[in-house]
Amino acid sequence: MAEVLVLGAGNGGFAMAADLAVRGHKTTLFNRTETTLSAAKEQGGIHHSGVLGEGFAPVDHIVTDLKGVVAKADLIVACVPATAHRSLAQTLAPHLQEGQRLLLNPGGMLGSLAFLLELRAAGHSGNIAIAETGTLTYICRKSNPGSVFITNVLKSVPCAAFPASSTKGFLADVDGIVPNLMEVSHILAAGFANVNAVLHPPAMVLGAAWIEHTQGDFLYYLDAATPAVAHLLEALDTERRAVAAGWDVDVSSFPRLFASIGSTSEAAGEKEDYLLTLLDSVPNHHIKAPPSLDHRYMHEDIPYGLVPMIDLGRAVGVPTPTMSAVVQ
Repeated sequence: MAEVLVLGAGNGGFAMAADLAVRGHKTTLFNRTETTLSAAKEQGGIHHSGVLGEGFAPVDHIVTDLKGVVAKADLIVACVPATAHRSLAQTLAPHLQEGQRLLLNPGGMLGSLAFLLELRAAGHSGNIAIAETGTLTYICRKSNPGSVFITNVLKSVPCAAFPASSTKGFLADVDGIVPNLMEVSHILAAGFANVNAVLHPPAMVLGAAWIEHTQGDFLYYLDAATPAVAHLLEALDTERRAVAAGWDVDVSSFPRLFASIGSTSEAAGEKEDYLLTLLDSVPNHHIKAPPSLDHRYMHEDIPYGLVPMIDLGRAVGVPTPTMSAVVQ
């Protein structure tokens, strides 16, 4: 079994740490904020429910200081929003060892390159193996400060390392530690598989009044799955695929991609029906809307998802008017 360091104790970090512990890996969970960890620390691990079953996952170490824990890790997994990559890289840089493996789960858009540049800026000059996924490998939410509810462990999650020549070796090294990673050609291909960039903004923008009026008291992936939202999603997705094609990257439509990772029905994917894709996304149906517009669906998925796609489109002469309208 491997020693794995999980960075971040939000929804994804809790799911990652619980899953690793359940499967017998020696797990360390890190978060900078003590209060975020206090419940898990007091009970010595994480209660879990959902697809992993009902149970308790003992976590070997729960820490707010990386000193002494980074060097022991066979794999480091960062489960934080892209908005936290810069500060996390600065925190991690003094502790990284030559040749260590770091996975950004998820990576955002070209996250591994940006993270590596931040490590260099923070003074880390050694060689590390760094990779990113197109999306988080779990559908999950913390049900309380010491528990996580996991409704899906995704399958065939696009993943690439930087540089691209190291992807095959990286995936071979982490096989059996992080489930269901699928090799793609390079980090651009992983970035264009960032489904959240086109999934989250439509209902945030079109449902802004509803969110503000109810403080998010509705089911985001079900109640907000309307024809207008699906239409905007399809328009964004068409531009995502066009920009990818401009960079010689072949990506599936959102319905097919969402079905391939196990987030909606195969029928919705085959029909490429955007509204049905949302309505059939059963693992997401329990998730409530954000309580306000001040949320990562805006702060992460637009500046770290749509904005890079707009810039990449501009570089190859592919217009993205719908993306630009959403950003504006």
